[in-house]
Amino acid sequence: MDVRLIGHGVEQFSSPRLVGRRLLPADTDFLVDLHQDEEVMALHAGPRSRAATEPFVRSNVAHWRHYQFGLYIVALADEPDVPIGRAGMRWDKTVGTGSAVDISVVLTKPLWGQGIASEALRAIVTIALGLELPLVAGSEAGHAAARRVMEKVGFVYWAEHERHNLGWVRYHWPAGKPAPATMVNKTPGH
Repeated sequence: MDVRLIGHGVEQFSSPRLVGRRLLPADTDFLVDLHQDEEVMALHAGPRSRAATEPFVRSNVAHWRHYQFGLYIVALADEPDVPIGRAGMRWDKTVGTGSAVDISVVLTKPLWGQGIASEALRAIVTIALGLELPLVAGSEAGHAAARRVMEKVGFVYWAEHERHNLGWVRYHWPAGKPAPATMVNKTPGH
């Protein structure tokens, strides 16, 4: 997969079907709608109100200012002004004895099952590895689709833990493993 990175701190990216751009305060209304969708957020610690989403946006905008990476608003390449979700990375200082960058993808329901989450995750991993960041990803333990996406992209199961009073699994990106955008998938016999 070819991922094109644009801007200081990689403020934008594009992949074959997606474009992503740095989260802005103006994205609050979209994220409120996304976070209030019960089906979308059922496996992401549950729906969030506007009162919970507004500080989430402020915190992620501040993360960008401080670290020059963070959360992206994702859209289909042929409709770049219509957001379909969020994907990105954020420092997580609760990882084992150190810290790592936690990667996440949340998409609107109409795009589930089309490989969009895998493509977004590959792009984010490529950006993070280009910045030489240690990577982790996680999901609720029962979220089979999220686990498949993480494994398909190249994450390796690491441990179970509790988050938001729920059982979660954590995956990590193996040291020295190349970015998925540069990996060649070969079909046996070809």
